[in-house]
Amino acid sequence: MDYLEHGAGRRPVEKLSGDVVCFGFLTHCLLLSVDSLPPPNGGAPVRDTVETVGDDAAIVASILSNWGVSTRLISSPFGNDYYGERVRRHLQGCGVDVRGRFAEGYETPLEVAILDADGGRTYFQRREPSALATLRPPDAAQLSGTGLLYVDWYDGPSVAEAAATASSLGVPVYLNLESRYDEDDCPPGLLRHAEVCQVSLDEPDARGSPLDVARSLMERGVGTVLVTLGSRGSLVARGGQAYGVQSPAVTVVDCYGAGAAFSAGAIYGMREGWALERVARFATAYAGLKCGSPGMSKLSTSEIERIAGTLESGEVSYGNH
Repeated sequence: MDYLEHGAGRRPVEKLSGDVVCFGFLTHCLLLSVDSLPPPNGGAPVRDTVETVGDDAAIVASILSNWGVSTRLISSPFGNDYYGERVRRHLQGCGVDVRGRFAEGYETPLEVAILDADGGRTYFQRREPSALATLRPPDAAQLSGTGLLYVDWYDGPSVAEAAATASSLGVPVYLNLESRYDEDDCPPGLLRHAEVCQVSLDEPDARGSPLDVARSLMERGVGTVLVTLGSRGSLVARGGQAYGVQSPAVTVVDCYGAGAAFSAGAIYGMREGWALERVARFATAYAGLKCGSPGMSKLSTSEIERIAGTLESGEVSYGNH
């Protein structure tokens, strides 16, 4: 099944069988679950704590590796410190190759996220320019044999260089733009290399209808657009097709990494050669189920497919605004 509508000079995904390469910044993350955020100078009991990794590239690589997908993580390093050791153990536990990720004298970046009972996430990050400078884009040799490159818009100028290199090699680029899909907000030089683009309409600064956003990105050259809508599910579009999928019913406890979970689910379905609607069901099911458990959900693909088959979905007419 030809899933991706590819542009001139780009290789159709149906002919790809190489590794998925995830490129991005690497951090240690501490997630703290509370009932509600306290007022200034106040406090709140912590219900649960989870240690994990970020950013999204590392999460996507961890999930896909857990599912047996041949995946490589090209990232900034981790240091010889407590947080670096926790990052190393997490990645190795998921089957991600950590060779070349260690840097002597480097301080592993830290992120702390406060997760409230309403599904909200308040996060604090260390992303100094010196740390971001350690994220060096892969060259052509590192992308040899690659079937798909995953990147996030927020990882700095090296992302645009990585996407350009991949595009020059005919490697499709999966770009997570989050809410930066307006022409004025989109980082320059990124969109023209993206074969697949994921955006989010459940963020505070997001605006527009899902179908209009998808149409706008496709008019700017993107082949496939995936729009995440939080508790409202998702919309996916390619060429003249568009499908909406409702999220599974879960009690939300942790939305950290839900976007990355959706990306991993979509990439898995694309590599399997699934039809557009089936990809959307699987990705939406996994992202929703992930929000119902603390940390990274390690559900099997068969269990996710079972839940995906129960979700309400349907074709969206391009005539409906």
